[in-house]
Amino acid sequence: MEQRIIILDRIIVGTLIIFAVFSLFSISVTQIAGGIGGIAWLLKTHWTKSWSRLRWPIGLPFAVFICACLLASIFGADPMGSLKSCKKLLQILIFFWAVNCLTLVRPLEIWDGIFPSVPMGFISRWDAAIRGNLRRLHPQEFFLNLLIVVACLATLYGFYQAISEGVSKLTRVEGTMSVYMTFAGLLMLVGMAALSRLLFYGKSRPGSAVAVGLLGICLLMTLTRQAWLGFGVGLAFLICLRQWRWLLAVPVLAALILAASPASVADRLKSFTNLKDETFLTRTALWSGGWAIFKDYPAIGCGFKCVDTVYPQYPEHRAILERYKGLHSNIVQLAVDAGVLGLGSWLWIWTAFFWSLYRRRAARGKGSSDRWVDLAGAAAVLSFLAGGLFEVNFYDSEVIMLVYFLMAIPFVDPSPNETA
Repeated sequence: MEQRIIILDRIIVGTLIIFAVFSLFSISVTQIAGGIGGIAWLLKTHWTKSWSRLRWPIGLPFAVFICACLLASIFGADPMGSLKSCKKLLQILIFFWAVNCLTLVRPLEIWDGIFPSVPMGFISRWDAAIRGNLRRLHPQEFFLNLLIVVACLATLYGFYQAISEGVSKLTRVEGTMSVYMTFAGLLMLVGMAALSRLLFYGKSRPGSAVAVGLLGICLLMTLTRQAWLGFGVGLAFLICLRQWRWLLAVPVLAALILAASPASVADRLKSFTNLKDETFLTRTALWSGGWAIFKDYPAIGCGFKCVDTVYPQYPEHRAILERYKGLHSNIVQLAVDAGVLGLGSWLWIWTAFFWSLYRRRAARGKGSSDRWVDLAGAAAVLSFLAGGLFEVNFYDSEVIMLVYFLMAIPFVDPSPNETA
């Protein structure tokens, strides 16, 4: 039995690292890693009979949301189609997998396994310095740093695309993903971790500044305004907590970015204030169609992907609903798909997240060294929610899997004052 547990621990640690590394490169590898790691975690828990020791922070809101989605799908417009889409709810397990398993990761042991001790010259001193840093590194910090490094590597391919193909509405930088919006969403999320490290870690700031620069510039080249909005909201949140007076410099920074940006980026930036912008008008038309559907299914919604089924019933909105299907807003989409019950429980998840995180921060005290870790998770979630006002990023598997992983990181260190 002991040998089985050791093997399962290694599988869990390995899949956590693979999940983090490939979250910016391959959804298939990321999902496989998450699935294998989750099964290994549950098997270990079963064999060690340690179910009672598992931690389920904000578990009740998640459970209510799952029930609301299943209820909407069963009694919705297309039960079979909706229930197939409910498999996305399994991604929620990523949050609890990370919360309960990240503590198994020992950064120094991983380094030892990859690079045995080197006894010679300056390499030995360099190796010893790395080992000293890894010895003090918490698992949360290890994974955030890993994500930042991986995301910076992913931007290199984005820069290659920009140089070889240019940046325009027809050639948006999509980087290592197949869709530019997904790539932008991932850069936005990891960018919040890099920003938090830059503003609150207090060490190695040049490296953090370079990371923020790479991620920010590559994000601009995706021409994805909802991700820009999320990045801006997260930036403002972190600056307010660091030194609110620095917000006065944000308009100056925005003006410099506008002046230095190529025409395609500058035009997209200027379109933020254009209420007659074509894509904005498209969104408002979709929201109007969504409102019409919601009024007919207000309580529990009409199920996942129900717009594909019910749009012929709304001739006034049929053309645009048939063309786009998605409603370009998490709020509108969930109101239609899962009704008031689903939307309310979904909002409860994020409210409970921020409230639980606030209580944990209060219990730890302002001087705790892991503040940047907690704020990285908070800023990532906030940027995700802000961007989701104009895009259904909650249904984007690559994005939401990374969101669950990042929001788990602040909850890894057990706290006796936490309430589930």
